[in-house]
Amino acid sequence: MSDFETDNGADWGASDVANAGAELAAAAIQPVSFGALGPGEASSDNRNLDLLLDVEIPISVEVGRAQMSLEEVLKLVPGSVIALDKKAEEPVDLRVNGKLVARGEVVLVDDVYGLRITQIVDAAGRLESLR
Repeated sequence: MSDFETDNGADWGASDVANAGAELAAAAIQPVSFGALGPGEASSDNRNLDLLLDVEIPISVEVGRAQMSLEEVLKLVPGSVIALDKKAEEPVDLRVNGKLVARGEVVLVDDVYGLRITQIVDAAGRLESLR
């Protein structure tokens, strides 16, 4: 049986094949209907956040910065003092993955340094630190 014959033995002409293809294409095209946009399900947001909760990211506290030449760095010995660009009363920066997210003051807790957060950087400031 050839490709252009039906089960009952009738021959298909080229125009019949073209018409059948057009009818099939027209039947396959249907308008798409979208549902109303809304806030979505809170559980899906929580599920996405839950995937990230155990991801470790580097957090650092920056007390200050200094620029030195390589020659100055090579001359450092135990007891050397490096002057930083911040005053003692200024807040230190808390950086998450290298980006500024908060400021605070250094505290001593059971002989271990800690950071008391005094200011969270606003969203605009966080976006600016990404640039």
